Amino acid sequence: MNASSSATTIQLHGVLRFAVAVTAAFVIGEVMQWWPSFLAAVFVAVLLSSLPVRPTPRMALGLVMVMTVVAWLPYLLASLLRGMPIVLFGLTLLGMFLAFLGLLLGRPRLPAMLLLICLAVIPVVVMTAPAQAAVLPWALVRGMALAVVLMLGVHALWPALPAPSAAPPAGPLPGSPLALAIVSTLVLLPVLLVYLLLGLVDALPVIVTTVMLVINFEPQRSARHALALVLGNLAGGLLGWCLHVVLLSTPNLLFLSLLLLLVMIGFGRWISAGGAVGAVALVACNAALIIFGTALATGPTSVMVWLTRLTQFALAGAVALTLMHLLWRWLPRAAAPSPSPSASPHPR
Repeated sequence: MNASSSATTIQLHGVLRFAVAVTAAFVIGEVMQWWPSFLAAVFVAVLLSSLPVRPTPRMALGLVMVMTVVAWLPYLLASLLRGMPIVLFGLTLLGMFLAFLGLLLGRPRLPAMLLLICLAVIPVVVMTAPAQAAVLPWALVRGMALAVVLMLGVHALWPALPAPSAAPPAGPLPGSPLALAIVSTLVLLPVLLVYLLLGLVDALPVIVTTVMLVINFEPQRSARHALALVLGNLAGGLLGWCLHVVLLSTPNLLFLSLLLLLVMIGFGRWISAGGAVGAVALVACNAALIIFGTALATGPTSVMVWLTRLTQFALAGAVALTLMHLLWRWLPRAAAPSPSPSASPHPR
């Protein structure tokens, strides 16, 4: 009875931490009229789902410092090399390759993920919308600072956490980390080129979501998992647009808060389950937050405009994950280490 009650309390606290922190981050961004308003909420969702322990103030400060470095470095580099787009693009791809390689070699996940997002987004925004690019590094650092403050707050209010457990052993990768890092970088290349060559100014939501999809893709899983990520991304985008339509019926802050809190409670339950379901739910949650925030920033528009945006949103993710699945399947699988002669594969 006590074990069942404890497990229920742990799950309830996890859901409340997620729902309240994400809702608060999004609402604060809207009240303060930050651009983009969804950044802090996305950071909260990623941090709460990625950190299995209660963060310390030192850890929170470290995350803000990491974000400061990975946001300002690409911006300064892109600003200096704006007149040399080929050099800028080459250095951006090199940085993304090194970040992917670090992930595959087991380096800390969060710094590499934040670096990938900044490298994919900031140079494109600098080239296509310089006025917005000037405030983007500040927005990223500000969003991370708010995210860690809210994360510390909700952990203080609802402190119950599951007992730490060893991570399950990862399956063999379909190739060397070097080859996989090259493939991961090349998969993002078409999306970045489309936004650079066509000069599309709404690159931020699409690129952030595509990078998150590529990071969450696991080559050990089946094609069904890749399809689930694509469908989760599309469903999340549609949910974000539906939230905007519902909010138009009662456009006030209280209704926005209650509406988003209700949705985040549902996402919190799925994400707390972990595994493949949790990964798909996190992708869908981020997609919903990004599209909802973008819709609130642009205001009421025609259905055709939003269909076009949602098509771009879903198509970029689908193309990236399809390429990932196909290319990673074609890579020669790394040979498994052969057992020693004295070791028995089936111990008695």
